[in-house]
Amino acid sequence: MSKYLPPVLKPVNRHLTIVPHPQNSSADTGVLLPEGFQVEEDRYMIATVLDVAADCSPAIRDLRGHGSRNKTIVVQRSMVEEVVVKGKSYYTVLENYVVGIIRGLDED
Repeated sequence: MSKYLPPVLKPVNRHLTIVPHPQNSSADTGVLLPEGFQVEEDRYMIATVLDVAADCSPAIRDLRGHGSRNKTIVVQRSMVEEVVVKGKSYYTVLENYVVGIIRGLDED
Protein backbone atom coordinates (compact mmCIF):
# COMPACT_ATOMS: atom_id res chain seq x y z
CA MET A 1 0.00 0.00 0.00
CA SER A 2 1.62 3.27 -1.07
CA LYS A 3 1.36 6.37 1.04
CA TYR A 4 -0.12 9.37 -0.79
CA LEU A 5 2.27 12.30 -1.03
CA PRO A 6 0.84 15.69 -1.98
CA PRO A 7 2.29 17.33 -5.09
CA VAL A 8 5.06 19.87 -4.66
CA LEU A 9 6.16 22.71 -6.89
CA LYS A 10 9.74 22.14 -8.05
CA PRO A 11 11.32 25.55 -8.73
CA VAL A 12 13.24 26.17 -11.95
CA ASN A 13 14.68 29.22 -13.72
CA ARG A 14 16.54 30.62 -10.66
CA HIS A 15 13.44 30.55 -8.43
CA LEU A 16 13.05 29.44 -4.81
CA THR A 17 9.94 27.85 -3.34
CA ILE A 18 9.33 29.46 0.05
CA VAL A 19 6.96 29.66 3.00
CA PRO A 20 6.40 33.33 3.87
CA HIS A 21 6.33 34.13 7.58
CA PRO A 22 3.27 36.07 8.67
CA GLN A 23 3.86 39.71 9.50
CA ASN A 24 3.59 40.48 13.20
CA SER A 25 0.29 42.24 13.60
CA SER A 26 0.14 44.93 16.21
CA ALA A 27 -2.25 44.45 19.09
CA ASP A 28 -5.58 46.25 19.03
CA THR A 29 -4.79 49.73 20.33
CA GLY A 30 -8.38 50.93 20.47
CA VAL A 31 -7.65 53.72 17.99
CA LEU A 32 -10.38 54.19 15.41
CA LEU A 33 -9.15 54.26 11.82
CA PRO A 34 -10.98 55.47 8.71
CA GLU A 35 -12.99 52.87 6.79
CA GLY A 36 -10.83 51.20 4.15
CA PHE A 37 -7.56 52.15 5.89
CA GLN A 38 -4.83 49.56 5.43
CA VAL A 39 -1.68 49.27 7.50
CA GLU A 40 1.43 49.73 5.36
CA GLU A 41 3.38 46.49 5.09
CA ASP A 42 7.13 46.32 5.47
CA ARG A 43 9.12 46.35 2.24
CA TYR A 44 10.90 43.13 3.22
CA MET A 45 9.70 39.88 4.75
CA ILE A 46 11.16 36.74 6.25
CA ALA A 47 10.57 33.34 4.62
CA THR A 48 11.72 29.75 4.96
CA VAL A 49 13.22 28.07 1.90
CA LEU A 50 11.60 24.78 0.85
CA ASP A 51 13.44 24.18 -2.42
CA VAL A 52 15.84 25.90 -4.79
CA ALA A 53 16.27 25.69 -8.57
CA ALA A 54 19.44 23.94 -9.72
CA ASP A 55 20.62 27.01 -11.66
CA CYS A 56 20.70 29.36 -8.64
CA SER A 57 23.97 30.80 -7.34
CA PRO A 58 26.06 28.59 -5.01
CA ALA A 59 25.12 30.60 -1.89
CA ILE A 60 21.42 30.07 -2.61
CA ARG A 61 21.87 26.41 -3.65
CA ASP A 62 23.41 25.74 -0.21
CA LEU A 63 19.92 26.31 1.23
CA ARG A 64 18.63 23.24 -0.60
CA GLY A 65 20.11 20.55 1.64
CA HIS A 66 18.23 18.79 4.41
CA GLY A 67 20.90 19.45 7.02
CA SER A 68 20.58 21.55 10.13
CA ARG A 69 21.52 24.81 8.39
CA ASN A 70 19.11 27.65 8.86
CA LYS A 71 16.97 28.19 5.76
CA THR A 72 15.52 31.56 6.78
CA ILE A 73 15.90 34.35 4.24
CA VAL A 74 14.88 37.98 3.81
CA VAL A 75 13.12 38.78 0.52
CA GLN A 76 11.55 41.81 -1.12
CA ARG A 77 7.86 41.37 -0.25
CA SER A 78 6.46 42.77 -3.53
CA MET A 79 8.38 40.18 -5.56
CA VAL A 80 6.95 37.09 -3.83
CA GLU A 81 4.54 35.36 -6.19
CA GLU A 82 1.67 33.07 -5.21
CA VAL A 83 1.13 30.23 -7.67
CA VAL A 84 -2.13 28.29 -7.28
CA VAL A 85 -2.16 24.78 -8.76
CA LYS A 86 -5.18 22.51 -8.22
CA GLY A 87 -6.34 24.65 -5.31
CA LYS A 88 -2.99 24.57 -3.49
CA SER A 89 -0.94 27.74 -3.03
CA TYR A 90 2.82 27.79 -3.53
CA TYR A 91 5.03 30.83 -3.03
CA THR A 92 8.07 31.55 -5.16
CA VAL A 93 10.64 34.30 -5.48
CA LEU A 94 13.42 34.86 -8.00
CA GLU A 95 16.87 34.58 -6.41
CA ASN A 96 17.61 38.23 -7.34
CA TYR A 97 15.09 39.34 -4.71
CA VAL A 98 16.71 37.45 -1.84
CA VAL A 99 18.29 40.22 0.20
CA GLY A 100 20.03 37.99 2.72
CA ILE A 101 20.20 34.74 4.66
CA ILE A 102 19.53 34.86 8.40
CA ARG A 103 22.44 33.25 10.26
CA GLY A 104 23.50 32.93 13.87
CA LEU A 105 26.70 34.55 15.09
CA ASP A 106 28.53 31.22 14.88
CA GLU A 107 27.36 30.37 11.32
CA ASP A 108 29.03 31.23 8.01
